[in-house]
Amino acid sequence: PGGLATSNVPAGQAASVSSGTQQAWYDTAWSHVKQTWNDGRVEAYVPFWTYHLPFAYTPSQRENYNEFPAGFGLGKGRFNNSGNWEGIYAMGFRDSHGDPSFMLGYGWIPTWRVNQSDFKVGVGLTAFLMSRTDYWNGIPFPGVLPVASIGYKNLNIQAAYVPGGTGNGNVIFAWAKWTFD
Repeated sequence: PGGLATSNVPAGQAASVSSGTQQAWYDTAWSHVKQTWNDGRVEAYVPFWTYHLPFAYTPSQRENYNEFPAGFGLGKGRFNNSGNWEGIYAMGFRDSHGDPSFMLGYGWIPTWRVNQSDFKVGVGLTAFLMSRTDYWNGIPFPGVLPVASIGYKNLNIQAAYVPGGTGNGNVIFAWAKWTFD
């Protein structure tokens, strides 16, 4: 009555159910990371484009930003039993100001083959730690971003969207990824 939710589970038991659920989530995530590390194939990452969306930046701001984030990364990736890509990666590149930036992360991209061919497309997420000199003086910070991927055989072009407001974020960051056999 009155919109109050009640439970028949004793308080101590409810806490252990909640704790067990959190532990199960952590165990599942860690299991995916370990399996990707153990079973994944080596991958090379080459960041090649940063696009600052025009609606969020003045022409003079965009003119002064670096849009070619020279860099390199290595990782390990695999397609899981559902056909979705999972990968661990570390990447270093030049940020929008030309300063060094570093990422260490995990990606999960549900992937679909186009007409049973070697072409594949996908959309997913990446969770990472990143270090930039213009954020917290280079102290690593966490993030989660949406990622899109299009590929043919061992080559994929992937891009993440960085949301934001006027004069920050609203950036598309793209890289090529080669998976070694």
